[in-house]
Amino acid sequence: MTPNTTVEEESATPAAPRMRRFAINVASLFSVQIANFLLPLLTVPIVVRIIGPANLGLLNFSQAYVMYFSLLINYGFDMAAVRSIAANRADKQATNRIFSQVMAGKTVLWVLSTVIFLLVSLSNAEFKQHLFLHICTYLVCIGTVLSPFWLYQAMEDLGRVAVFNLAVKLIFSLSVLLLIRRAEDYFYQNLAISVSQIAVSVTALYVAMHRFDVRFTWPTVPELLNRFKEDRTIFFSSVMITLYASSNVFFLGLLAPAYNVGIYSAGTRLEGMAETFVGLALNQAFFPIVANAFGQSREQGLRMVRNTFFPLLALMTVVGIGLWLVAPLFVTLFYGHKFQDSISVLRIVCVLPLLIGMSNLLGMHTMLNLRMDKAFFSVTAFGSLVGVALNVLLIRKFAHVGAAYALVATELYITVAMYFYLRYKGIEVVKLSHLREAFFFTKARLQTLLHR
Repeated sequence: MTPNTTVEEESATPAAPRMRRFAINVASLFSVQIANFLLPLLTVPIVVRIIGPANLGLLNFSQAYVMYFSLLINYGFDMAAVRSIAANRADKQATNRIFSQVMAGKTVLWVLSTVIFLLVSLSNAEFKQHLFLHICTYLVCIGTVLSPFWLYQAMEDLGRVAVFNLAVKLIFSLSVLLLIRRAEDYFYQNLAISVSQIAVSVTALYVAMHRFDVRFTWPTVPELLNRFKEDRTIFFSSVMITLYASSNVFFLGLLAPAYNVGIYSAGTRLEGMAETFVGLALNQAFFPIVANAFGQSREQGLRMVRNTFFPLLALMTVVGIGLWLVAPLFVTLFYGHKFQDSISVLRIVCVLPLLIGMSNLLGMHTMLNLRMDKAFFSVTAFGSLVGVALNVLLIRKFAHVGAAYALVATELYITVAMYFYLRYKGIEVVKLSHLREAFFFTKARLQTLLHR
């Protein structure tokens, strides 16, 4: 079968509407990412010049601390529930059951998280010193409980998710500009994030329940326990991923002064924006498409992944080169001369969009959809051990630069390990023979995107 006939056949099959929906989702997310990039250009340069590197470090350390509680509350529901619903969206009864189990599970875990948060924050002198800041940050967990964005993702209705995300950014941006006038007002930034997230999550939940006609009924104890049991592997995998991918700020805050945390956070800001776009476009918009393809057949799912590999590789390479080139200009204009040390951090982490894009394609989209949950957990678990060890060793000696190198080295290991595990299982995701078909596949998708 030639690449041309493949594209023509796809256009004539039910897969074409799905790809048009994917194109609309990506376009919506891309437009919001532009807004997400432009809005901080108005607020961050003003705020960081008022609060300085040390207070910026305190804000980001608090966010890193609370992130662990958000992780516990999510419990991998976002990925597991999307996979379950996307495979068979026509089953209304199953959708209602999963929705109820996820919302109830998050509520139970929020209660548990709140107890742990209070115990840790009150028993540790360093955390207690900034207790009010941590409480302002922890309020975002209420938004985590109420957030139904996983349901929109499963239903491939990400245009509305894009609108809700934009609303959060608008509320937050206006709030910080009005509230932060002095360096002592720095805590308003995390408080504004929490309040805006809660408001948008409540609105999004109300809209989702009416739009998708879902009903909440509190599940029985056996049903809830079964949901926790089914999703535990993805949860522990998420914990491992967080330990190696997002704990650098937390370790840096424990092992180095707040100034170094501020420098590291500033240096990873632009890369984080690029990484967010990769996550939104690839994980949120693409994951339900791949899950549905694997639900039809193993080969159809693998074909989707193979056709995506080379375009993703090319795009993320361009993004990485762009980050390296604009690093001095971005840091100077965005943060000012007090943050010049952040330039080296940004140039070190500029390869992360490429590495994370590849590892997501190999792990999240391939291994998880092939039900290789335990293998996925094993790879990420060992990667977490590597990441923690590298952070402890490199941060003590090189501070923020060491944290950047530790993150890149860990992500590289994860990507390589996933690739070789799939090859060990006889699954060739990367083959030059797929390059031609991938070209025509990408061309057809771009034509669809531009047409819509």
